[in-house]
Order: sequence, then C-alpha cells, then structure tokens
Amino acid sequence: MAFEYGAQKLNIRNPFRFEGLVRSIRGAILLAIGVYLLFQIQPLLGTDKPRAWVNLLIGGLFVTGGLKALGGGLFQVMRFFVGRAAPASLAKNVAREAVNEREPTLYNSKMLHNMLMSKSNPTFIEPTGWFARAVHSVFPNLIVTPWPIRNVAQNLAMKLTKSFVAIAAFLVASLVVTMVFSGTEGADVGSTVISLILQASLLVYLGLLWVKLGNPLSRSNMTTLGQTTSKGLALVIIGAIAVPILTAQGWLGFWDSLHVSARQDLAGLMPLLEPVFRTGSLLTLTIVCALATAAIAVVLIKARIGMVPIATSSSELNNSWRFDLHPRQIFTTLRDLVLMQKRQQELPNRVYLDSNDTGDANRENEQFNGDLLVEIQPVVEDREEPKSLRWARASGTIAGQILLLAGALLLWLGADRVMDHVYALDQLRATRLDVDQALNLLFIPAGATAAILLASLLLLGFGRTLSRICHLFWAEIFFKSNLFDMHCEGTVMRATHYRGADRHSASSEQDVFSFDATYFALATEAVSSTFAVSGQQNLEQPRYLLSLSPCDGFINSVVGDLEDQFRRRNDEIKSEKQADREQRLDYIRQEQEARRTGDMAAQGLVAPEQRASLESDVVSDQDREKIARWEGDTADS
Repeated sequence: MAFEYGAQKLNIRNPFRFEGLVRSIRGAILLAIGVYLLFQIQPLLGTDKPRAWVNLLIGGLFVTGGLKALGGGLFQVMRFFVGRAAPASLAKNVAREAVNEREPTLYNSKMLHNMLMSKSNPTFIEPTGWFARAVHSVFPNLIVTPWPIRNVAQNLAMKLTKSFVAIAAFLVASLVVTMVFSGTEGADVGSTVISLILQASLLVYLGLLWVKLGNPLSRSNMTTLGQTTSKGLALVIIGAIAVPILTAQGWLGFWDSLHVSARQDLAGLMPLLEPVFRTGSLLTLTIVCALATAAIAVVLIKARIGMVPIATSSSELNNSWRFDLHPRQIFTTLRDLVLMQKRQQELPNRVYLDSNDTGDANRENEQFNGDLLVEIQPVVEDREEPKSLRWARASGTIAGQILLLAGALLLWLGADRVMDHVYALDQLRATRLDVDQALNLLFIPAGATAAILLASLLLLGFGRTLSRICHLFWAEIFFKSNLFDMHCEGTVMRATHYRGADRHSASSEQDVFSFDATYFALATEAVSSTFAVSGQQNLEQPRYLLSLSPCDGFINSVVGDLEDQFRRRNDEIKSEKQADREQRLDYIRQEQEARRTGDMAAQGLVAPEQRASLESDVVSDQDREKIARWEGDTADS
C-alpha cells in the first residue's frame, strides 16, 4: 500500500506513545551506563587490562541495546503517519482507483457475500484439539477475538500447563529417587546429587519455556490460527519417571566403582556443593515471574473480550424494477453516483466485486445479471476500554521494561564478578590451597556469579515476553464501515423510437431499451480491527471482521437514492419523448392541412425540390402515429 498524503486527515491517533516513552527511558539509562563503562576503559588499561576488556564488551552491549531501545521508543513517540489509503482492505480491491495493495487479506468477495447472506462470520474459526477447546472453555468468548490474541492466549495457557506439569513431574521424580535409593549404600549422597541435577533440569526447562515467545504480531500469527498439541506434556510425564530411575541406576554403578576413601571425601563435600547452584532461588524467581506474566495476560485477554459485542446480522431488501433505461445504468449509477455520495472523508470506496454483463445486453428479451460488493471507507472508532485493560496494559509495559533493565544490570554485575574469580583462580594456583579452601574461595562464589548470570537471562526473557504481550494490546485499532452487496438479474427489452420529420429535419430511428429486473440487496455495519506497527507499514496489516450489525437506514437510503435516480432519468426521457410526440403530431396536422390545400411548399413544410420525393413517398396516417415507447412498440395511451 502506497502512502497517500491528503490535507484531510483520517484522525488515527498514535497508540504507542506511552509504550514508547517508557521504552525510551530504559534506553536512555542503558545508554548512559554504557557510555560510563566505555569511559572507564582508559584508566583501567594501565592497572587492570582484563577488566578494561570486560568494560569494553559490556559497555558496547549497553550502548547498542540502549540506542536500539531509545531509537525505537522515540520512533513510537513521534508522529504516526497514516496515508489516505489506510487501513488495509478486507479483500482484494478491484476498484479503478485502488492503490497498489501488497498486504495479505483474510477474505475474498465470496466469503464476504456469504457472511452477509448467511449472517455468519468465518473469522471465528472453531478451535482444534482438546487443549484449544479447553482454553476456549476457560475464556468462553475468546473465539470472537482476532487471531493474534487467540494465539497468545493458547500459547500462554500451554506454557502454564507445561510449567505445572513440570513442577509436578519434579515432585514425582524426587519421590522416585527416594524410592530407588531406599536401603542402598550412599543413599544420602546419591539423592543429593540427583536432586541437584533435577533442580537444574527443571530450572533450564522453565527458563526456556517462558523466555521463548515469538512475536505475536508476526505475519504468521496474523494470518494463521496456531494449533497447540500435547506432545510436550507426554514427554515431561515420561521423563519424570524414566530419567530419575536411569540416573539413579547410573549413580549406583558409579558409587560402587569408588574407593571407600573417595566415598567419604565425596560425602563430606556434599554440604559444601549444595549451595553452589542456587537452584531454589532461581526456581522461585522463575515461578514468580511466570505467574506475574500470566496474571497480566489473563487480565488483558478477559478485558479485551468484552470490548466488542457479538453480532452477525445484516439488513436485507429485495424488489422488482421496470424502467425505460438500459440495464447498464443499474450498476454504473449505483457504483459511480449513489455509493460515491456515501463515501467517507471523500475517499474512494473499496470495491470487492464488480461483475455484470449488462453492457452486452442489447437484444430483445436478453437475460442479464450482475453483482456489486462495496465497502464504504472505514473510519476509526475509539471504543471505550475497561479500566482493567488500561491499568494492566500500562503496568505490564512498565514491569516489562523494569525486568529488561534489571536483567541488563545483573548481567553487568555478573560480568564484573567474573574477573574476581579469575584472580581467585590465579591465587589458588600459586598457594595450593586444600579442597575446602578452594570451594570457599572459588567454587561457591563462582556458583553465585553463575546464578546472577542465569537470573539476568531469566529477567531479560520474561521482560521481553511481557513487553511483547502488552504491545499486542497497545497496537489494536478499531474501525467502523458499511458493507453493501447487491445482486440483480432481469430481462432487457428493445424498441425503435422515431424522431424528426419536422419542418427542418428528416425522420430518423433510434433503438431504445428498457429493463424488467429483480434485485436482492444486503448491507451491514461492520466493526473491524487491525494491529498497527511502528514504521512505514504501520497499518498495512490484515483486518479482522469482529461484528456485523443491521443497518436498515443505510440500505434504504442507498436503494432509495438509486430508484430516485432511475425515476429522474426516466422522467427526463418521457419528457423528451412527449415533446417529440407533440412536435410530430403538429407536423402531421400541418402536413394534412397542406395536402388538403395542395400547397405544401407554401405552408413551409417542404422545399420545392423536395415536393417530388414527398409525393412519391406517401406515409399512412397509421404509421405516422406510431410512436414507440421504451417498453416496446405499443402505442402510448
């Protein structure tokens, strides 16, 4: 879709200003920290070169991420350019004045016609699979929301379900481990080791599960309705039983191969190794962030569901016509005159179907039919948003940016602590400390640093996920428009109309037409929505039909104006025919009077040189009185 500038604006506000402001603040903070770290490189080069290189790496990341966030936020805050051709059409626009539209459409002309005729909405696709049906049971009216929202709801529900199943599987696995090691030698050591492995596996699984969220406004999420499967749930349940058993058997074999002294040393190290991983804190952080993200998403989805009432209705009107006009006037007058007067903001209407054979209907009793499907230019509609949606959206946006900022700060802290561990490792090599001292000086602090880095990645992932979810609810823009669909078929009639043969012109013939037709018209007031993006293609996204309401006033106005145009034109033609009839009758009376007197030239009826031709071509009074009508050759009463 090409950008079309016009002095008359479409009054579409920028929906991303608040989000862009919060994002810009985070970007500015990151940029400031990054610049600070880069300025610290010069003093560190003389005293601590490794730390200077770390500052260069982290400072470069912060400057890059800060500029990206600041630039993207300011871009969202700046003016929202919307061309005259926005928003995208529902189907392929076949109007002569249509712009070069490249965005995909969810409908075609046949689907739109069926929606109006059957009073249905194929946008509301039935969910497939038991899990999708369960989600739509929790949110009863989720089916009437656009596809990106349905995809996000199903995705989040699956993540919550997998998380609960994974935690339950962890508890089951812990019980299985206890049962396997019951009564065996080295049970305490083995259960501790396996428990730590299971905790780490659960942590990694939950982190990957919640951090991994695709862009809800990607083209695939906008054009297809995602399907969720339960394959992952089955694998988690199987792994919760099989993995602990196999791991425990492997540990028992390893324990049997150890010497007695090695077993004693390993048993003594367990109390020191256990706090290294910090799995409990990381699991708590993961669960809290996951629940907070899910809670905000649930509030947003439930509030959005109630914003648009469910309606799938249309207005109908049918009748028959009989006018002294050529049938091509039906669709040309309707499209280029009547509907053109109904356009909004002087923008061309969207024509989705314009097919008729009226132009070829030129023979007597020839059949014709035609279809026209038009959408009046959509206008933006500011729907009242629930307070819960506004507060959840704003708080979720702020929380998402805070999580991203906190994750970046933890990354800085963790990277800075890495150098301390490098220096501690050098000290260990030089002094040859025992195992306990090595654990206290190196491994336990290194475990804390690893936990900080993992927490950083978790916060960055959850912040990104929460920001994307909230962005989806910032981006939706509603439109209202009228759809008009008409089918007409009938029969054309042809007659010959005689004109002229007065004092100054000769008689001529003209083919005239009339039609006898039946029409069926449908109209609806449609509420649709699209999801805007920041950039040049801000509204070039698919548009979803959400509600179809009757509009009796609109359809009566269109058909009434069309019939008024027919009557006006029909009256003009009848007036012309009446004037020509009176002229011809006047000529015939003068001609008869001249013939009675025998001097037609003297009466001024013909020139002297035409006398011979007139006398040789005598026309009967019956033929002269034959004045054709538009319905056929019968005489006017």
